[in-house]
Amino acid sequence: MFNHANQNTVRLNIWQQNLNTSLVAQESLLNSPEISNWDVLAIQEPHINFLRNTRANHHWHVLYPTHHLTHPEQRSRAVTLVKSQLDTNTWKQIPFPSSDVVIIQLTGTYGNCTIFNIYNDGE
Repeated sequence: MFNHANQNTVRLNIWQQNLNTSLVAQESLLNSPEISNWDVLAIQEPHINFLRNTRANHHWHVLYPTHHLTHPEQRSRAVTLVKSQLDTNTWKQIPFPSSDVVIIQLTGTYGNCTIFNIYNDGE
């Protein structure tokens, strides 16, 4: 969650990892005791099951790319998890026309903070 070091500083903890579509790696990440220290998980190549869902637990809101449901022929290669303790009135997903990008914007007394989770295949 947001940590307030003093009245002028807000800290947001973001974890980024490429899971190479591994269910074992994703379950390991989600069940790690250290993961409770993070507010946002920016995951590239998450495990996606045959129902086109990724794995998460009740501690996280799952954000898929905007095209996840409307373009089923394209595999979603980026997923962002937002800690469920963060007030849903303080963040929103920004639409973007790609199955490889998830954008969220957080808003608070600090202004706006936009996070881009991008899968880059290197080609």
